Amino acid sequence: LSMVLKAYPEAAREKDRDGCTPLHRICANESASYRMMQTILDEWLKAKENRTSHSAISMISPVELYLHEVENLWDLVIRDDIKELFRHLSSLFEENNQSNPSLHYITAYFINTSWWNGVWLGIDRHPSIAKSMKLQTTVMADFLFTAGKRLSLASMMEVISNEPDLLEGV
Repeated sequence: LSMVLKAYPEAAREKDRDGCTPLHRICANESASYRMMQTILDEWLKAKENRTSHSAISMISPVELYLHEVENLWDLVIRDDIKELFRHLSSLFEENNQSNPSLHYITAYFINTSWWNGVWLGIDRHPSIAKSMKLQTTVMADFLFTAGKRLSLASMMEVISNEPDLLEGV
């Protein structure tokens, strides 16, 4: 799967004759691994139109697919772990919804499931979450090095400004 996506990353966003992406199919396939779903999800999220609350929740909601008249696909049960990931992802993209889990909880969930691209996505959207992670000084350099490669410049500046001790004496 990784080799296919490396050679043709757009494959993760291609739709079949039923209007489904590979991510739709994996979410409805009980035998697909969680890691496989995360790999496709990482590519799927590279498209800006997929980085919305609606797009994330539509992956686990049959309502969107009924519009495409896909038969029998959603008769399969979507695993609870996949539903939970997409609910958290949807919450991450929503603004000012008090009923959503906290950013700290969402980040902890992504860390616990080892979805590191989800962690970076959360930090990029809400850089203040990095401060609440209470990283030890000994790992801060590695964190900032990786953050510099993964975050937007604006997010990186906010992460650094939330850590005034880093700039002390500079």
